[in-house]
Amino acid sequence: MVPVRLELKNFLSYGTEAPSLEFDHFDVACLSGGNGEGKSALLDAMTWAVWGEARKSSGRRKPDEELIRIGTRHMQVSFTFDLEDARYRVVRSFSRSETGKTTSSDLEFQLSDAAGAEYRPLTGATQRETQARIEDTLGLDYDTFINSAFLLQGRSDEFTQKRPSQRKEILTRILNLSRYEALEDRARDHWREAKERQQRAAAEVERLEQALEDVPDWETEREAVQADIEAQAETVADLRDTEKALAQERAALEATAREVDSIRESIAGLDDRIEEHAEEIEALTGRIEEAEALLEDRTAIAEAYDEHQALVEERDALEQMRERHRAVKHALDEKSSALQERRNDVERRLERLRAERAGIEESLADCRETLTQRAEVETHLRRAQAARQRVPERKRVRRRRDQLEQRKAEAREAIVGARQQLRGEIETLQAQIEEEAEALDQKETIEARIDALRSKRETREALDERMVEVEEKGTALSQAVQEQAGQLEALRNEREREAEELQRFRDADGDVCPTCGTELTDAHREEATATLQGHIDELDTAIESAQARLDEEKERRAKLRRTYRRLAEKREALDDVGEALATAQEQKRSLEETAEALAAHREKAERLGQRLTEGRYAEGARRRWQACKQRLAGVEVDADAFEALQNRAAQFDRYADRLHEIERAAARREELTQTLNERDEKIEQLRAALAEDRVAEDLRADMEDLREQMEALDFDPDRFQEIRERLQELDDVPDRHNALVNAQEHRSEWEEQRARVRTRMEEAEAEKEALEERLAECESALADKPDVIAEQEAVSERVEAEEDVLNDLQQRLGKLNAQLEQAAADREALEEAQEERQDAVADRQRYKHLRAAFGKHGIPSLIIEETLPDIEERANHILDRLTDGRMHVRLETLKEKKSGGTKETLEIIITDEHGAPRPYETYSGGESFRVNFALRVALAQLLAERSGVRVRTLVIDEGFGTQDEAGIERLVEAIQAIREDFAKILVITHLERLKRAFPVRIEVEKDPSVGSTFELVGA
Repeated sequence: MVPVRLELKNFLSYGTEAPSLEFDHFDVACLSGGNGEGKSALLDAMTWAVWGEARKSSGRRKPDEELIRIGTRHMQVSFTFDLEDARYRVVRSFSRSETGKTTSSDLEFQLSDAAGAEYRPLTGATQRETQARIEDTLGLDYDTFINSAFLLQGRSDEFTQKRPSQRKEILTRILNLSRYEALEDRARDHWREAKERQQRAAAEVERLEQALEDVPDWETEREAVQADIEAQAETVADLRDTEKALAQERAALEATAREVDSIRESIAGLDDRIEEHAEEIEALTGRIEEAEALLEDRTAIAEAYDEHQALVEERDALEQMRERHRAVKHALDEKSSALQERRNDVERRLERLRAERAGIEESLADCRETLTQRAEVETHLRRAQAARQRVPERKRVRRRRDQLEQRKAEAREAIVGARQQLRGEIETLQAQIEEEAEALDQKETIEARIDALRSKRETREALDERMVEVEEKGTALSQAVQEQAGQLEALRNEREREAEELQRFRDADGDVCPTCGTELTDAHREEATATLQGHIDELDTAIESAQARLDEEKERRAKLRRTYRRLAEKREALDDVGEALATAQEQKRSLEETAEALAAHREKAERLGQRLTEGRYAEGARRRWQACKQRLAGVEVDADAFEALQNRAAQFDRYADRLHEIERAAARREELTQTLNERDEKIEQLRAALAEDRVAEDLRADMEDLREQMEALDFDPDRFQEIRERLQELDDVPDRHNALVNAQEHRSEWEEQRARVRTRMEEAEAEKEALEERLAECESALADKPDVIAEQEAVSERVEAEEDVLNDLQQRLGKLNAQLEQAAADREALEEAQEERQDAVADRQRYKHLRAAFGKHGIPSLIIEETLPDIEERANHILDRLTDGRMHVRLETLKEKKSGGTKETLEIIITDEHGAPRPYETYSGGESFRVNFALRVALAQLLAERSGVRVRTLVIDEGFGTQDEAGIERLVEAIQAIREDFAKILVITHLERLKRAFPVRIEVEKDPSVGSTFELVGA
């Protein structure tokens, strides 16, 4: 990772006007400035942007709240860096609400395109996901970074003061050995999978062996079932022939029965037809009689019809005249309504004008009242203008005092911050001391646990041996069972052959022996029969004995299987003993390291407590606070008088606006007077029109014309009502007239139709008589039907019963065939399961070895062992330059235990010019810084050269104040010597004599109003 650009806003002492820091202009630079000016804040900005971590108080999980500039609510840092030929940008921001009760944050991760003009987002769905992507891209976390490439202020001894186990963890992350943890997890998963495969395969082998035990019995039963099926099939065939003949006879009788039903339906239909014909004849006779009656009364009907037609014509003419009368009356009503609406409209306009006149009079009164305030307003305006001229001078004095107050507050905040930081370090040390002391109390428990786990490991090893022994016995016994089953099957086959020979001998009819071909006498027959029967009896005895032995072997095998399962369950409960034992031993080693670190932590906490008690911290901030206090005493500000002056000046605009309103009121008074006169003229005009009835004169003329039209229409309502009543009396005349015309036209046709219907009725009666004769013949033929049905059903029931028997036999045969087919497949599956079990056992052992190889005591430990000499060489090369060969560092990975033997560790041994090792705490501040510097640079070089992601940046923000002139020269020489190993080296200092050693400088200054800023010099 190589920095390219840093942009920050409202971060710590930097405000909104801070320039961008461009890293492309230098390879090695010095970041200089006074204490508290903002040098280290630039480094905090980089780590906060990438990891969200920076300096923070003790007990704080995240530093966001402490990093935002005082008095602001939003901060943002944008950091651009190059990594392996790619350019990335991280933008992190933090905001606080106006009340300060709620906060929010945002994080963006971007990748530059090939042209470098635009960035495409790599941001995840959540900030947690985005942070994970950033760390995966970089390949290291915050702790690893600050323990190697970043020598931060106050943390140069971060690596040296850690426990040996923590130092090994840092080396693990620097060497990117975390991938072996993933490999160990994968090996553990594969080991568990192989274990499950072994258990499944063992269970499958046992299941298949049990499934194949009954195969000989199934084969014998299948032959017997096949013979039974052949005999039962012949019985079913005979019954089916009988059933078929009875079914044919029954079908013929069923056809006759259906014919009887059809004849009865036909007779019923003929009865319905005869009845319909009779009803039709009756209806035609009625019509003919009604027609004759109408013909006799035709004269009276014609006269009534003529009268009805004349009245209808007169009624239609009167209806037309009535509609015209109604239209004229409707128009007259509409004109009358319009006239009234016109008059109402004029009255409403008159009322509206009167209301407007009243409003105008009120506005005139307001204008007169406003004009009376003119003199008072002008006086107030002159006073406000005078106050306005005095405010700027008072503001300059007030601003100067505020600046001094702010500087004083910043100085006090720096003092409080330094005190809190010191207290935080003490609290952290005390918490660590308490934690370490509490952890040491668990030592006896862990030792007891180790002893118990070792005992369980021995038990597990004994179980493994016992399981191997049982498995070998079980394999041999399974093979013996298979051999015994084969012998039993051979004996049964031989007995079957002997029984067939005996039966063939008994069935022989000739005089020649079917076995030896000699003459078959009675004595020879008895002798051969006795011999064969004796052999069969011997075979029965052997079969019984073999079956007993087979059952005994199977029982022994079942016992061994139960024993193996019990052992496997016990063994499975102890699977994690090895891993638990390693963990407990590691915990014990960690406690031993904790005991060694406890004394050093207690001594350091005592030194820091003494500094806090004596007040030896933030001395520059104390001096700035005292100076601000003295300058504030000479600046006096009367807050009440200044506030009163500001209030009076603020009223200038209000009184000026009020004066403008008064001038506008004078002009408006003239306009309102003219408008009032116009309204009076209009009111008088409308009032006169209403009084003299001069509204809507055109509508009045139209109404007179409509009244004359109504009088001209000669409409008689009484005559119209008389005609309507007479027409109601003659209402049936048109129907009677139509019936008369119809009777005259169709009387002859109805008489001919009645004759035809009588002929069809006679034909239907003859057809009915013939069907009744056929019905009698069929009913006679159906007398024997019940007996035939009963016999046929009895035979069908017997067929079903015999078929059920046959189906049962066939199902049994199918089941036996399926069982035997499955047995053949099971034999192949048994071989595959046995092979799978062997493969799983081999895989389980293989992945067990891989777990140990990838574990922390395996390959990672070996890599660290191989890397430590390189770190020693690098550190001592730098330390030789810094101490002129008087100090050396040695890293030891083994340490002798008081109880005997050795344990793994990572100790830092420092020797002086005499080669004698001395504790780290006995060296001076300058000497210990040189040791820390050498080790940390060596780690940074290792991080810059490692495979995968390379961090080619070194930042040094520590310790130069502890060095004399010669020490500083050696430090500069060491930095110049390692510059080829890093793309960027940044040295932070406030010492003038060190600044001169670097041609390129980033000079930081702090302005009280705009915050910190910097300038790149010499680039």
